[in-house]
Amino acid sequence: MCGRFTLYTPLDEIVERFFLAEPSWEYTPSYNVAPTQMVFAVLPGEKSQLRTAALLRWGLTPPWQKPGSRPLINARLETLAEKPSFRNLVNAHRCLIIADGFYEWQVENGAKHPVYITLDGGKPFAFAGLWQQGDVPSCTIITQPAARVLQDVHHRMPVILTPETEQLWLSPLPFGELAARLPDQEGRPFTYHRVSKLVNSPRNNSRECILPVS
Repeated sequence: MCGRFTLYTPLDEIVERFFLAEPSWEYTPSYNVAPTQMVFAVLPGEKSQLRTAALLRWGLTPPWQKPGSRPLINARLETLAEKPSFRNLVNAHRCLIIADGFYEWQVENGAKHPVYITLDGGKPFAFAGLWQQGDVPSCTIITQPAARVLQDVHHRMPVILTPETEQLWLSPLPFGELAARLPDQEGRPFTYHRVSKLVNSPRNNSRECILPVS
């Protein structure tokens, strides 16, 4: 599962890293991105080679879902093509969701402790995502079994793409062909440390959320 993440990388670095035109909306860095908030996503460009930056609400709400149900913030990679909520999106509504770290909660002696995880020294990366149209366009983050180095923290993790597979994910390639080409998370340079329980509340959004605690 992925229930919180960060994106505080300067905008000019994000634009350069992901080959984007300058967003038309104001970028707000965050140390505690939570479900139902608006997230920085990337969609395939339609009229140019540049991709399109988009603001999407985190959490899909399928039309058939009962009012008051929780939005779908995660989708399992293993069942994407089978679940009614996702199978109509998996070929034509793929997106990148930009982050530079994410949180998981490690269970120890019956208590949950937040852990902050980064990749490649904290550089920005892209989660594989799906999105849907609506009054407010929305998205979900795709998850998979955790890499061995992260299994002591949590048994699931987001699908984190490489620059090469980011392009594939945004391409028209059918998911059935794409799935086998997704990156192996083993051996990637993940690092993590325990952080303050400040992150448990979305109201807390400062650099203190990512600082190590003993």
